Parts: sequence; structure tokens; C-alpha cells
Amino acid sequence: MIERFNDRNVVTGIIQLGLILLIITIGGFAYRASGRPKDGTAPPEPVMAGAVAGAASGAMVALFVIVVTLLAEAGYVARDMFESVTPALLDILTFQQNPWVGSAIMIVMAAGVGGLAGYAHRLPAEGRKLTFLGLGTLLIVGLAAPIVDVMVKGLGLPSGWLFRREGLTVAGALLVLVVTVALRWYLDRQGGFRRAAAKLPGITDSNIKKVGLTAAAVVVLALPWLVNSFISEVLGTVGLYILLGLGLNIVVGYAGLLDLGYVAFYAVGAYVTAVTTSLVGYLVTDDPLRPAQNGWTSFWLALPITVVIAFLIGVLIGAPVLRLRGDYLAIVTLGFGEIIRTLVLSDWLKPYFGGPQGVTDVPAPPPASFEFRQPQRLYYLILAFALLALFVSSRLKDSRIGRAWAAMREDEDIAEGMGVSVIKYKTLAFAIGAAVGCLGGAFFAAKLSVANPGSFTLLVSINVLAVVVLGGMGSIPGVVVGSLVLVGLPELLREFGEYRLHIYGAILVLIMLYRPAGLIPDKRRARELAEAKELKETSGVAAS
Repeated sequence: MIERFNDRNVVTGIIQLGLILLIITIGGFAYRASGRPKDGTAPPEPVMAGAVAGAASGAMVALFVIVVTLLAEAGYVARDMFESVTPALLDILTFQQNPWVGSAIMIVMAAGVGGLAGYAHRLPAEGRKLTFLGLGTLLIVGLAAPIVDVMVKGLGLPSGWLFRREGLTVAGALLVLVVTVALRWYLDRQGGFRRAAAKLPGITDSNIKKVGLTAAAVVVLALPWLVNSFISEVLGTVGLYILLGLGLNIVVGYAGLLDLGYVAFYAVGAYVTAVTTSLVGYLVTDDPLRPAQNGWTSFWLALPITVVIAFLIGVLIGAPVLRLRGDYLAIVTLGFGEIIRTLVLSDWLKPYFGGPQGVTDVPAPPPASFEFRQPQRLYYLILAFALLALFVSSRLKDSRIGRAWAAMREDEDIAEGMGVSVIKYKTLAFAIGAAVGCLGGAFFAAKLSVANPGSFTLLVSINVLAVVVLGGMGSIPGVVVGSLVLVGLPELLREFGEYRLHIYGAILVLIMLYRPAGLIPDKRRARELAEAKELKETSGVAAS
């Protein structure tokens, strides 16, 4: 990963992403090692402890380089044992020096990084927060340089002083760092964003939310025309996962039902839309080589049919699992997802669903003059339905149905004892979640002009579940943020696509350790976790 990531500039000519990855690993270990022990013993001297921990990390890397070098000198080919060890990787780890000198530099560099990480413990809490915020923002802006550069140029502004070769210039990096730290420091001094904004002319405390929503709406609407078609297509893909995430959020976040086969509803949406609109579908022609003039119906008429069918299939899938909970429920729903994919692949249903080839010649949404397959226009179409799904989700959350789901999620037995019809509301959760998620499949088929079983694998269910967990289960803004992080970012860093699952795993582990409620947690969910943690700590103290 270090070798592959080293091709992406963060600060052009100075810092590459591969080096950043190495520094974060060493610095993170040193920061943890130099912190205050939880057992109440005396804390170590942080700078010295961080330097020692950093040097130990660097020594491990250096030892690996020396072992590989000695093996090569003994006539062994290192890549026979370590497949990814290439000369380019060794050059990075030795700073293009000979192995012994490079190993010494690595240990010294790692000790320095560790010492700086340890010194962070000496900073006041505010200074530590500003430092980490500034460095994190610098990394994010550096990685987003290709997008921001296009946006700046789209506004007709010069960008050569800020970005160069898909990375920040030195001046640009200093500007990002200074502006981030200064802005955060100012907001902290003003008592937060709301108080600072209320001091601006023409803005009162009562209309801050309206102004923020208006500004966000302007950005969302103008974004496709400030970026190129590729980024607009990525935004469309993010929109599809927002639709899927909102649907799964109803099942997992609201009702607390772990569904690992959600891809089934995605496939239902795509296949029903494809079959009812395709020019070579069995409803309009007997010969797939002879397309019909028109599909059985248009996309706009097929969409409500798709929603109704997905709703009914959600009821059918939900009915057999009404008495299951936890891991058993997850395994059964996983089975249903695989059953749907296997059915559309089967020779038995090949005349209807096209087998491995799928259903092709799916027309774009009419009218043709709007060219809805053009990325910018498809973005607006998906955005409109994503906003509709957001509205439906928010209304459901605070409705009587949403409160029943919340009661089920917290304690199903007590909810049933209090008169909540668990069977009814579980079925509703599966059905409504399916109806929302199928919209993503419908737009997916219209976007690609095909519904193919290869697009509906278990990985899709895992991705959507990761979006919900990362953003915060039960949180509508969390679904949006989770989609941007787990879908948008990997698409924009497509050269690192082979490491997507590694990154997913690392992110989810960190989220579970440090923010178990998600990046933007639902208030009720965060309160439940806080109460559970407090109860556990209280029980532990009482037991001791």
C-alpha cells in the first residue's frame, strides 16, 4: 500500500500519500504509547516515551529491509517469499539510500515522529485539537485536490498557485493549515458556529438554520456545473447509495433488524424496471436480437410498479423471519439476498431475466430531449428522489410507526408487552425499506441501460450496511456523510480501488472503538449507548 499510495501527491514534491501512511502508523502508535496509563500508574515522560515507541516502530521496518537485503545477497529472491516487495518499495523505505544508511535514517525519522506525537500530550487540550484538525484538513484537501482544482477553475479563478500535479503547492498547504486553525480558533472564542454566525449583519439566531440550508442547497444544485462529468457521475453513484442507505437505515437503524441481504431489493428495483421498459424484454419481443420500437411501459410508469412490487417482496421476505433476532436474522436475510441473485442467474428464468447477460436495452427516462443519461442531468434526477426519500424517512422517524420501531429496537419483549404489534411493525420495516431501496436499483438500470446479476453481489449489501454504521445508525445526515466517505472517496481515489475492503475494515474498526454511535450519530441512539456505558461502569464499580 505504501508503494501504491506514494504516487499520489498531498503536497507536491514534498509529501506523498505513501509517506503519510507510514507516518500516521508510527505516530499513532507512539501517541498511544506515550499517553496516560489507564491503570492509574504514573504517566511516562511523553516526549521520551513517544520517541522510544517511534524508534521501535522504525526499527521493525528497518529490520524488515535488512532481512530482505541479506536474503538477496545470499542469492534468494525476496519476492518469492514477499510478493509485494519491489525495488520501488525498498527505495521508499530507505529514502533512496543504501539499505544500512536508509535503515538508520528510518529509525531516526521514526523517533522524531514519535517524539512529536508524544509532545502532543504536553499541549493543552485546545492546542492538541487545533493541531490534529489542521493536519487532518490538510490531508483531506490534498487528497481532494483534483476535485477542488476543477471547481476553482470552473469559477474562472486561477488555481496554479494553490494546486500542482494533483496535489497542493507549499503555499497552498500553508494557506489551508493557517485558515483551518484560525477559523476554528475564532469559532471557539465566539462560543461556536451558531453564536459567531448570529453576529453577522442580517442574520439572527432564529434564521441561522434557514441560511445554512439555503447555502447548502445552492452548493448542491450548482455542484455538477462546477466539476467535470466524471465527478458528476461519482456524485450520481453517491446518490444511489444514499437511496439504498436510507432504505436500509429504516430496517437497521430504526427497527434494529440486521439485514445482510438488502441487495435483494436493489436487484428487484433494477430488474423490474429493466423488464418493464427494455426494448428486448420478453414482454415486447420473442427474439432478443430484434428490439421492439418501445418497451412495455415508460420509466415513469414503471417506477410506481417497481415500488409496489418491492414493497410486496419486502413483506414476503419479512414474513418468514418475524420470530428471528440478531445473528439468526442476519444469516437468513443473507440467504434471501443470495436466493434472488441465484434465481436471476438460473437457466429456468433465463427467458425472462436474461441469465448471466441480464436484461439489456433499457432506455433512459423520457423525454429523450432531456438526455437523463448525461451525468449532470441524471444527478438532478437522483437528487430529487433522494430528497423525497429523506423527507419520507424523517417523517417516519417521528411518527407513531417510528416510535414503535424505536421501542422494538431497544427491547422487543418489553415493546410487545406494552402493546406494540412486533409482527406488524417488523413487516412494515422490511416493506418500506424495500420500497425506498428499490429506487436505487431503478435508477441504476436506467443509468447503465442494463440489469446484470454481476452488479448485485453480497459486497453491495456490505457496502450499504457500512454506510449506515459509519454515518450512524438511525441518523439521516449520517447516511449522507457515510455515502460520501465510503462511496464517493474511493471512486475519486479509484487507483487505490484494490484496497477498498482494507480501508473499509480499518475505518469500521476505528469507528467502533472511538465513535460507536457513528460520525453523525442519531441523538436517541447516542443516548442509548451513553446510558449503556454508564450502566456498565456503574455495575463494574459496584462489583469491585
